[in-house]
Formats: sequence, structure tokens, C-alpha cells
Amino acid sequence: MAKIVGLTGGIASGKSAVAAALRDRGAAVVDADLVARQVVEPGQPALAELVARFGSQILGADGHLDRKALGEKVFADPVARTELNRITHPRIATASQAEIARHVQAGAPVVFYEAALLVENRAHEWLDAVIVVAAPPAVQQQRLIERDGLEAAAAVARLASQLPLEDKLKVATWVIDNQGDRLALAAQIDALWTDLEARYGPLVAQLPSVSGVIPALTDAGGHDSEPHVGRPPEHVLVTGFPTFTARRMTLQILDRDPDATVRMLVLPRFADDAGRFVEGLTAADRRRVRIITGDVCAMDLGLATAEYHALAAEITTIHHLAGTYYWGVDAETARRINVGGTRGIVELAADCRRLRRLVHWSTAQVSGRRHGVVLEDELDVGQRFHNHYEATKLAAEVIAREAMRRMPVTVVRPGVIVGDSRSGEIDKLDGPYYLIVLFATNAWPVHLPLPGRGSAPLYLTPIDFVIEAGYRLGLDERAAGRTVHLVDPNPLPARRVLELVAEHAQTPAPRGFVPASIVRALLRAPGLAKLTRAPAAVVDLLSTNVLYHQQHANELLADTGVVCPPFESYVANLVRYVKEARAARKRGGAGIEAIEDESFDPLA
Repeated sequence: MAKIVGLTGGIASGKSAVAAALRDRGAAVVDADLVARQVVEPGQPALAELVARFGSQILGADGHLDRKALGEKVFADPVARTELNRITHPRIATASQAEIARHVQAGAPVVFYEAALLVENRAHEWLDAVIVVAAPPAVQQQRLIERDGLEAAAAVARLASQLPLEDKLKVATWVIDNQGDRLALAAQIDALWTDLEARYGPLVAQLPSVSGVIPALTDAGGHDSEPHVGRPPEHVLVTGFPTFTARRMTLQILDRDPDATVRMLVLPRFADDAGRFVEGLTAADRRRVRIITGDVCAMDLGLATAEYHALAAEITTIHHLAGTYYWGVDAETARRINVGGTRGIVELAADCRRLRRLVHWSTAQVSGRRHGVVLEDELDVGQRFHNHYEATKLAAEVIAREAMRRMPVTVVRPGVIVGDSRSGEIDKLDGPYYLIVLFATNAWPVHLPLPGRGSAPLYLTPIDFVIEAGYRLGLDERAAGRTVHLVDPNPLPARRVLELVAEHAQTPAPRGFVPASIVRALLRAPGLAKLTRAPAAVVDLLSTNVLYHQQHANELLADTGVVCPPFESYVANLVRYVKEARAARKRGGAGIEAIEDESFDPLA
């Protein structure tokens, strides 16, 4: 697994010189300052926000950002500097992680991340090590005056705007003392290189010649070809009813393949619900669906021997969606359903003589508490977990991956599934989606604080994209033996997500934050867990800086026209659905599960 090493130092300390020396030796280096310039190019949302906040005086005659003019406004004004950071830092972090991922995917064993504000932004917390380039303040001040043509007072102000050197040294793995000349610096870089190779092995990587971030999925022509054409009729088993994903996958199959049949494996207590679901279908579709009462956790799925063998003889594709997805689930229940259920389905798949594909539905959250870049081929790297849900989903994926050696298995890892991007429809409001509802229905004239800083990217994925992508992957022969991340390629920071929700709901936007440690302590208090409906794991998610790489998704979906829409394009639909459902509940009508619950809204 690639290592990510931070490189930082105060202004005019010489970190860029160190970065250039590492790059000259062939190391992979990501320059946060270069990324920062890219995110404020003309046409980028960040530049528009900066102009709205600081005025058009920060623009040059050519429409580009005048960094010196902006600097004069913010360096001596802590409030203005905070606003600048709020607008730019989340975007810089997301773009930087994407660039890091590009180098990792190209084979770089170590990627150096050069950032002046590495420690200030707490980015060092997800890095494997940190190099701090140090120089005394007097040396920094003189270099600033000579380099930038500043007056002494302006140079002092620049230095005062950054974190003191001693605070950066506290997190340093290596320190380079750069108060001497170039020869002294070169000698220290030589020693650093030797130490790095002793710890991590060779540092040189073969990098792509063209710089850029991970490409987003694009529509390669807008066509919508039918992937079932020319295939033998599909007989698909869908587990997990009545979950939203299982219902949507059943409808997807019926809609997209007129020759397919669907077998819904349903627990006995949900048989009546399944019957009503089937009755709501067209007459033609009802003839293609059969309800099978059983249990993925039971031996032979809880079926009679003859029924089990008849099912195994018929099924060509399995979409295993059954599982417990509640983040606060206890360990025993999670293991029984997520792990035991997957084992039962894999055993069935092994008995299916006509099996063409087993699609195992996992989750991107098998990454647990990992920070930094997560590749699709990575799974268990010794990470810790926020909850039993994540731990047991990883254990289930281990079983599915082992089955890849002897049968055609595709593992899909969606991000946090939200409502339909077109209608906003959703049925469960657990986890971070609860926060969306909370800010969309905030009836108080107050600005609610975030639980934690909310600076980490929030990987929200609409249900329609997830189901369409998963359906196509199940039919694509190239996807056999692959694990695929189904996430937003350009995720927004959690704070920005909730700001957009509040904006479209016309409710107060989030303001400030409650430190994560305090929120966790409060959530352990009796009664508060029910009040909030959001387990402490949500707090950790909002502060987990992770980038889910999507090489397999890009390759397999590139020509399908199936793309994950940006959150900005469908947030209005989510908000509208939530508000309409809440209004329906107040009128005594039916609504989605969480909004029907009287304990749902602590502000009502």
C-alpha cells in the first residue's frame, strides 16, 4: 500500500526547494499550492465565492485572481482569513486527494504532499509521516522581503498569520533545518532520502506525463444501449426485500429486460409486504416475479430441499442486497446477518449450475477509520472501524472475494445512499442522511452547529445511479472478479452539503461546530441516542478524510452513459421530498419511515 508523506514548513522556509529536489530525484510530489491555484481559476465556483465575499478588487484585468490583492485583505484580518479558508480549503483538500490517488494508481510507492497549511488544516492526521522544513523567523522575514519585495511590517504580518513553528515540529517525523546555504540543504535532503528509503523502500515511480485529477465518469455519446440484448433469458435472485435497494433493483430488472424473471427471497414476516409490492406491478410484470419465503442466514436459505435445488437449477444471476445497514447494530446481529447471510448466498451460488454472476453488495465504508486514498482492490489492511456494521461488511466482503477464485463474482461498494436524484424518494433516514433531514426541516430560527468540523468529503450517492450502475455491472463480463466503488467522483465537504440543503430548504445554514469529542460523549448519554437517531459513527464520518479511487468504475461504466450526478444538481429534489413527506405526516398521511416516527424530529 502506498505511503503518503506530508511536506510542510512556514512561509519562506524552503519547503518548495525541498519538494523540487524530491521531484528531481523522481519522487511523486503533489503541490497543494498548485492545486489551490487551479481551484480559483476563472469559471470555478471558488472564485465566484471569493469575489462575492471580498469584492471584484481581488481580480486582475484578465479576470484571474490577483493573489497579492487578496493577500492584503486577509493576512491582517483573522475573520477574513477564516472566510478565505472556508471557501478554498475543502476544495483544495478534495482536489489534492484526487491528485494523490492518480500517483498511487500509477504505481508510486510513496507520494509527497507539499502544503504550507498542512498542520493548520489537520491534514497531517491522515498522513503516514510528516517532513517539516524549519527556518528561524528572522531568516524567513529576510527571505520574504527579498523574494516578494515586501516591507518589513508586511513580512511580519505574513509570518504572524501562520501557526508557530514549534507547533509544526510537534507532529514532525523528520525535520530539515534550512537556515543555511544550498549546499547545507542538499546534504540534509540526501540524508532524508536515505532515511525514507530505509523505511519505505524505493521512492522512484513511473508517473503519467499528463497532470490532472481522477477523471469523472462521462457520457461517451449519450446512448443507452440495452445490455441484455443477445443474451439468454436472465433468472435473477434478489435478496434483501423490503429494503429500498432490493425494491429498486427488482423494478430495474423488470423495466430493463422484458425477458427476465425475478425471484425475491423474503423473510416470512415480510411476505405480506412483498405480496402488496407485487400486486402494484403491471399484469405482465407480475407474471415474471415469484416470492420465495426464506432466510439467507438459515441452512439452505430456510427452504425445503426440493425448493432449494429447483432454485439452484434455475438462477443465472444473484444480487445479494440482504444485510443490516443500521450503524448502531449490535455485534451479534450484524455478524449473523451480514456475514452469515453472505456465506449462505455464496453456498447457493456454488450450487447454481447456470450461474453467470453473483453481485455482492458491500459498502465503501469497509475502509473503516482509514484516511487518504482507498483503492478498489484494497480491503483488509488492518484498519479499525467505527462500528460493527463496517466490521461485518468487511468480513462479508472477504467471503465474497474468496469466492471469486471459483465463480464469477462482482463486488460493488456504494457510498452513502441517498434519495432518487429525480424524485428525491427515500425510505430510511439513518446515518448522515438524517443530518440532511435535520437541516432541511429546521423550524427554529437558529443556526445549528455541525457535529465536528465537517471538512471531510461526504460521499453521497443517489439510489438511481447506484441501482443502474450495479445492474449494468452485473451484466458486464469484464466486471467478474472486480470490486467497484460507486461514489461521487467529486464529493463536497459535509459542511457544504448541509449549507446547500439549508439554502434550498430556506432554513438557517449550519454555523460553527461542536468538537467531535464532545458530541461523542453526549451521544453516550442515556436517551440522547434515540433523540438524535444518529450514532456516534456519523460524527467520525464527517471528519474522515478519505478518497475512494474509481479506476474500475471509470473503466467499466465509461461507455454506458451512467454517471453519478453532482450533489448540487439534485439537492433541491431531496429537500422537496423530505419537506413534502414531513407535511404529509403532520396531516396524518403516510410518509417515509423516519418521518412517520414521532421521535424523528427533535425540533418539532
